[in-house]
Amino acid sequence: MILAHLDHPDHRLPPEIQKAVDHLRLTDYRDKAPGRYEIEEGVMFALVQDPITQDWNTGFPEFHQRHIDVQCLLDGEELIGYLPSKPELVPTQDFLRERDIAFVAPQEYETKLHLTPRMYAVFYPGELHRPCRAITQAMQIKKVVIKILNTI
Repeated sequence: MILAHLDHPDHRLPPEIQKAVDHLRLTDYRDKAPGRYEIEEGVMFALVQDPITQDWNTGFPEFHQRHIDVQCLLDGEELIGYLPSKPELVPTQDFLRERDIAFVAPQEYETKLHLTPRMYAVFYPGELHRPCRAITQAMQIKKVVIKILNTI
């Protein structure tokens, strides 16, 4: 997991992640409609989202198997729960084959990542994350998630 800000220098990011971060710096997604935007066919795409944040005590941690997530907040504030990979966890909902996402039961000791605009978090395959949690009260946010096919 990596937590950083688009306006701060990078610290030796892997090339695929550096490419995604550079793309975020050069592309203004704030006015783009929610949806999928191809960046590099078969390797990297962006998902623009405008969800309403939910209470911290709701939702389920998720993980991916084939993709790295670079989640960048555009507007609002968001908490994202994080835990390192736990290969022994059995998914409660498994959509890995169809959509590359699985959910697990709520976990103790999640780290709370507080994102403000232009901050981004990188989650590697297997790392648990629970995005779109409210800081104090629900609010609509806008974010873009760059999905990178894992070749690292």
